[in-house]
Amino acid sequence: MRQQSDRRSDGFRDFDSAKALAKFIGVAPVIYQSGKVGITKGINRSGDAHLRSQLYMASLAAIRYNKPCRACYQRLKAAGKVTNVALIAVVNKLLRQAFAVVKFDEDFNPYYQPILRSMA
Repeated sequence: MRQQSDRRSDGFRDFDSAKALAKFIGVAPVIYQSGKVGITKGINRSGDAHLRSQLYMASLAAIRYNKPCRACYQRLKAAGKVTNVALIAVVNKLLRQAFAVVKFDEDFNPYYQPILRSMA
C-alpha cells in the first residue's frame, strides 16, 4: 500500500480485499471499542470525499436497476434503518461487486450465489 500522504491509487490492484477498498474510500463503518464494548458510529470519512459522493449518487441508481442492491436497500429500510444508512450500505455492496468483477475477471451476475465452505 502507498504512503498515507499519497492518496492516488492504481485501481483495484492496490487492494487485497473489498474491505480495504471501502476503508480507503471512506465508507467503511467505524467501530469504537473499549474492552468488551464496541460501538459503531457512522462511516470513516478519511477517504476521497468526491469519490464518496459519486458512489452515493451511483447507489441511488443501483437501488432502481441492480437487483441485489435493491434487495439490500429494501431489507434495511424494512428493518427501520435511516435512508442514508441504507444507501451507504448499498455503496459498500456496489464496491464489493465491482471489486469481485475486476478481481475474478468475470461478468457481473445478479443471480450469483456464493459457494459456502463447510466447517469440517
